[in-house]
Amino acid sequence: MTTRARTRTGDRRGTPVPGAPNDQRVGSAAAGARPRRAVIAPIMRWGANRPLWMLIPCAVAMALVVLIPVILTVVLSVLNLNIGTLHEWLGAPFAGLSNYIGAFTHPSVITAGAGTAILLSLVFSLLTTIVITPLGVLAAISVHRPFHGRAAVRALYLVPYVIPTFVTALIARIMFLNHDGLVDKVLAGLHIANVNTYWLIGPHAFWAMTLTEIWAAWPFIYLMTLAGLQSVPHEQYEAAVLDGASPGQMLRRVVLPQISGILKLGVLLSTLYHLGNFTLAYVMFSSPPPQSVDVLPIDTYYRAFSNYDFGVASAIAVITMVILLVPGYVYLRMSRMSD
Repeated sequence: MTTRARTRTGDRRGTPVPGAPNDQRVGSAAAGARPRRAVIAPIMRWGANRPLWMLIPCAVAMALVVLIPVILTVVLSVLNLNIGTLHEWLGAPFAGLSNYIGAFTHPSVITAGAGTAILLSLVFSLLTTIVITPLGVLAAISVHRPFHGRAAVRALYLVPYVIPTFVTALIARIMFLNHDGLVDKVLAGLHIANVNTYWLIGPHAFWAMTLTEIWAAWPFIYLMTLAGLQSVPHEQYEAAVLDGASPGQMLRRVVLPQISGILKLGVLLSTLYHLGNFTLAYVMFSSPPPQSVDVLPIDTYYRAFSNYDFGVASAIAVITMVILLVPGYVYLRMSRMSD
């Protein structure tokens, strides 16, 4: 009777009793191991997800540098924040969508509204990208195969790209000076244009800015294309030569299909960069700059720090972000469709 009671009591407590069957001992050991597993399992999962928690510092930095400013910009874009209500900041009166409407209807120091700035930005960025893409591809192809002095030529191609943007803008400002600038003297010597073309004011300022951006930005496409060319197998070139393909056919049917992915990415990044280029127009021209170079970053800056209409400036910044997101979305959709 006593032994049976002890056995039952031992069964309840999960403690093996001497003389008990083997299955009872195994069950008791498993019951004792369960608490240890409950403690060890989260630790094992934490260690298995180590790459994720190692990204925490980067995530915090991105939140401080990108996410929080974006949220503040969106909040400020719906507030009536100007020189009179600046001391209230987030407590400024709510304006709703009136800032977005005012961005298109109220004039700034330079132009009549944000519609002109959007049009100029799109034309500037697309035109620059359209010109620099074939230039970069041809430059990459020209130095792809080994020849004597290839390293020097590759380094020379990168010179416009490594020069800081503000230095490029200052050099362009000197070169496009009226009458005394190098551009005016060369064009007048070739009887192409007048020596007094006035590149830095009036409608010609847009073309001066575009030509400068083309000169400074084409090496980016060159770098992207050169990286893509390294991934094309040499056997495909040999097979194309054996099939009697001409250089043009080899470019269209062998090279471009192989580098299309990285070339699309280069075109996307280049277009986004041109849309957000503030330094070139700000440094290259006087203050305020001509109306023909009133791109979105310039319009945002002068509305904020000349008109002191920070709510409208924030609204234009939000519009700029939306415009920048469109090419990225199109690229992601095209990438998924190609996969």
